[in-house]
Amino acid sequence: MFKVCHTSNKTGMTDEVKETVSTMENMLAQPAQDMETARSSTEIVSKVLTQNSAASTFLKNAGIETSVSKSAASATREAQLREQLQAEKERADHLQEELDNLKKKAADTEESMARIQEEVRRTQQEMEEFRKKQEANDLILQRILGLKSGSGP
Repeated sequence: MFKVCHTSNKTGMTDEVKETVSTMENMLAQPAQDMETARSSTEIVSKVLTQNSAASTFLKNAGIETSVSKSAASATREAQLREQLQAEKERADHLQEELDNLKKKAADTEESMARIQEEVRRTQQEMEEFRKKQEANDLILQRILGLKSGSGP
């Protein structure tokens, strides 16, 4: 298809097109090294055209998706995913900071509550001791008053 599209009825093929077609035919004739299946014509055309010119539009205009366009799309997707991952990491770090702050506040509150409870317990003990002393003083006072009232006229 490439050969047909780049051959003029009047002038034939340019030297550049002849060289490109020759490279493509040589690659197609060579067995694919380290590959289980032979390369497709589209792969070979794509590889040769991108080596010669990254801005080649032949395959795009022919409606054939190339590995270059796939890799560009996957690179874009990868960049988006990396940005998303970075945003998620920052969000997780922020949430972890908030969690740490809340844990510290909770620990401080628990410590404060423990001090207050201890103070309340001491105050209750003091009140109980005061009540007992008051009862003892009341008994003493009643005896004193009872003696005085009984020793009168």
